[in-house]
Amino acid sequence: MTQHDTEAIALRDEERELVVLELDALLPALRGERRARYEQLREATAAGSVPAELARPLESLLELTLQTARARQLYRAEGERILTDLFRRTPGGRELARHLGDVNTALRSLAGHRLESATVRMRTLGHFTVTISTDAATITLAIRPEGVNVDSVSVGGSGG
Repeated sequence: MTQHDTEAIALRDEERELVVLELDALLPALRGERRARYEQLREATAAGSVPAELARPLESLLELTLQTARARQLYRAEGERILTDLFRRTPGGRELARHLGDVNTALRSLAGHRLESATVRMRTLGHFTVTISTDAATITLAIRPEGVNVDSVSVGGSGG
């Protein structure tokens, strides 16, 4: 757990407003302990700061809202942007940013080299790979619903 994972997430007014709307839509469908947890999240959100122990429920709510396109449908592009920016400040959002940084570092190593091939394959439903081969290296990216990762790197071009 990093220091960021133990810090509260301060909410801006527009973030607080949208999260409360989403929680008000979700809460009637929840029961028991799960409902109690999201009620705590609603109270914290209304107060303007989500404590570290409620960051994961916030993250889950944001994932649901963003992945189903509900945010864009209800709040347009601006609401989607606001909620995406908030997601980036959650532990999972920061972890995703680290993974994307790794992917971009690997891809930068291909800059300036001649592209020999690029292919996309499906390993299984929801899990795809993108393989990019240049005269210097081959990089395979794994793409899953939770993000993009470097699957493999080989030096020498065309996988050799």
